[in-house]
Amino acid sequence: MPVDINLIGEELQKTLDPNNENHQKLIQKGLLLYRQQLVYQKKTSQSAITAKVQDVTPVEVVLHNDLNSSHCSCPIEGICRHQLALFFSTYSETGSVFEWVQDWKKNDSSKQILQGMKRGSDLLKAKTPAGVDDGVENWLNRFQQAYQGIDITNEFVLEVSCKNKYRSLIESSPSLREWKPLFQLFAAYESIKIVNRICSSQHIRTFKRYFDYMLDEADEALKVLSVAAAPFAFDEYLRYLREDCIFLLQEPTYYELELVEFYQLLWTLLFKQSIWRKLEHKRLNDIMEDDQSKRVKIGYIHISILCGYDDLALDEIQKYGSEISYFSSYWLKYLSEQKPQDRFYQYVNTISAFIPEYLETENEYDRLVFIRSFFQNIDEGSLADQNPLLLEKIYIQALPHTYYQFSDHLFRQEKYKEWVELQQYKGIELEFIDRGKLDMISKNNPSLLMPLYHDAVEFSISNRNRDSYKKAVKYLKKLRTIYKKEKMMDFWDTYLENLLLKTKRLRAFHEECKRGKLIDA
Repeated sequence: MPVDINLIGEELQKTLDPNNENHQKLIQKGLLLYRQQLVYQKKTSQSAITAKVQDVTPVEVVLHNDLNSSHCSCPIEGICRHQLALFFSTYSETGSVFEWVQDWKKNDSSKQILQGMKRGSDLLKAKTPAGVDDGVENWLNRFQQAYQGIDITNEFVLEVSCKNKYRSLIESSPSLREWKPLFQLFAAYESIKIVNRICSSQHIRTFKRYFDYMLDEADEALKVLSVAAAPFAFDEYLRYLREDCIFLLQEPTYYELELVEFYQLLWTLLFKQSIWRKLEHKRLNDIMEDDQSKRVKIGYIHISILCGYDDLALDEIQKYGSEISYFSSYWLKYLSEQKPQDRFYQYVNTISAFIPEYLETENEYDRLVFIRSFFQNIDEGSLADQNPLLLEKIYIQALPHTYYQFSDHLFRQEKYKEWVELQQYKGIELEFIDRGKLDMISKNNPSLLMPLYHDAVEFSISNRNRDSYKKAVKYLKKLRTIYKKEKMMDFWDTYLENLLLKTKRLRAFHEECKRGKLIDA
C-alpha cells in the first residue's frame, strides 16, 4: 500500500491523547523542530517517507502508514518528536498543520489512546485503571488480555508492539500512588513471562533490548518499593511473586542472563526478610537434587550469599568455574555495601582466580565491559590500604587490561622492582615511560632501571637506522652512568665488548658509538 500522509495523520490522531501531558509536550516539540526548519533530505518512496532531523545530534527518521513500523535512530522508544517533525513537514505540503493540531485538540481520545496499536474490542476495558482491590488473578488476567491478538509472526514489528502493550498497561496503573510501583513491577514481570514464551515458540533471539528494558522498568519499581514499608494489602501480591519467581530460573529461554538478573533484583531489593530467604534457599536446595542447570545454581549461590551461607556459596562458585565471573559484579556490588568488608574480600579473592580464563572466552569489547563493571564495585584505594596483596592479585589476574591501575599502584607503594617488571611485561618503549618516574627510581635505586635500558638498547639497534642507533647510544650512556654508580664497571666493560662483537657488521652503529665516545675513534 503506498505511503499516505493523511492516513498517518489519522493514526496519530487516534494514538496521541490531547489530555495526556506527555503527548502534549511531544506535539509541541515536534512542532518546534518543524517550524525551525530542522527537517531536511526528505524523500518519499512507495512505502515510506524518510528524512533527517537536526536535533542536538542529527537523527534519521522513517515513516510508514503503520506507526508500529515507523522508527527513528534516536533512543526514544515509540513515537518521538523527530517522527512528528517529519510528519508535520510532509503534511504541510498538502494540508494545514494548524488545522490538524486544532482537530487533534478536539478529540475525546480517552477512548482512543493507542487504539491504532491494539486489537480487539476489549481496548476500552483495558484503559480502565487497575483497582487496588482487584486481586492478583484480576491483574494477571488484565496482563494476559493486553497481549491477546498480537501478531507474533512478524518479528520485525513484534518488539515495538510488545513495548506498546506494556506502556498501555502502565497507563492503566492504579490511581493510588503507593500501588503504582507494585503494578509496574507486576507488569514488567508478567510481560517478560509472556514475551519469553513467544520468543521460545517462535525461536526469536533478537529481543535482548526488550528484556533489558523490562529489567530497567522492574529495577525502577523495586527501588521505590524497597524504601517504603509495604502495606498489608500487598501481602497477596508479594506472596505470588515469591512463589512464582522460580519461573525465572527454570523456564526454557534464549535470555538466561536477563531472567537470572530479574530473579536477583527481586530477592535483593524486595524480599529482604530473613525467613523468606531461608525458605527460598531450602526450595532451591531441594530443586538442585534433580535440576543442576546453570540458572538454578546461580540462584542458589545468590540466595546463599543473601542468607550469609558463605561456605555454601563459595563452594558452589568454585564448582561453577570461570563463567561465574559474569555474575560476580552483581554480588560484589551487594557485598561491598555490607560491613565489615571481610566477606567482600573473601569473595573477591575466590572470584578473581577465574578472571583470566573468563577473559580468554570473550571478545575485546566484552572484556572491557566486564573489567569496567568489576572494578566499579571495588574501592581500590581502600583495598590498597587494607589488603594490598589482594588488590595486586586482582590486577595480575586481569592483565593486560589493568596495566595502568597496576602500574600506578606499584609506584605509589614504592615497589619499584615490580614496577619495572610490569613495564617489561607490557613492552612499552622507554621513551614513552614517564620521565618523572624514571628519575625517582634513579634517585632511590638506579640499578633497578638496568633491565629497561638494556631492552631499550636492543630494541633501538634492531630498528637498524641512523636515528635509532643514536637512541641506542643515548641509552648506553645512561647505562654506563648506572654501572659506574653501582661500582660495576667490570660488568659494563664485558657487556659493551659483547655488544660490539655482536653488532660488528653494523658500521653505522659503531660510528655512533665513536661519536658518543663510548669507544675510541
